[in-house]
Amino acid sequence: MSRRVLVPLDRSDHSTKALDHALDVHGEATLVLLNVVDPNRWVSAGDGDGMDPYYSKELEKSAKEASDELLESAAERVRDRGVDVETVRLIGGPAQSVLEYLEEDGDDIDQVVMGSHGRRGLSRMLMGSVAEKVTRRSPVPVTVVR
Repeated sequence: MSRRVLVPLDRSDHSTKALDHALDVHGEATLVLLNVVDPNRWVSAGDGDGMDPYYSKELEKSAKEASDELLESAAERVRDRGVDVETVRLIGGPAQSVLEYLEEDGDDIDQVVMGSHGRRGLSRMLMGSVAEKVTRRSPVPVTVVR
């Protein structure tokens, strides 16, 4: 079956379910765990109407450390199941970062397994769906777990 499976992770139950699914279905593959840290948490461009640009080195460091902890914890779970694992931390918008990673390393990735929050209606329209964007634009098959 698959040789390398990309599993984008965040701190949601949905991504935990996606990781469990990847372990159950693709246990013979190498799982590539990916977390995207959105720089909007520590950078603001300002608004031109009195709100100055903002940058917090402390928030950046904290966000990156939290990402590394999430990835290491998930990687430990994968290793405990006897499955090969790699971790990747990216900086940027979630959907775009996953898609760029697939474009750059897509030849090595056979499948994406990711969680979906299952938003509907206005919430989905306003917030968008990372899973939907990745599914529509991915160069490899995507399994969405809810």
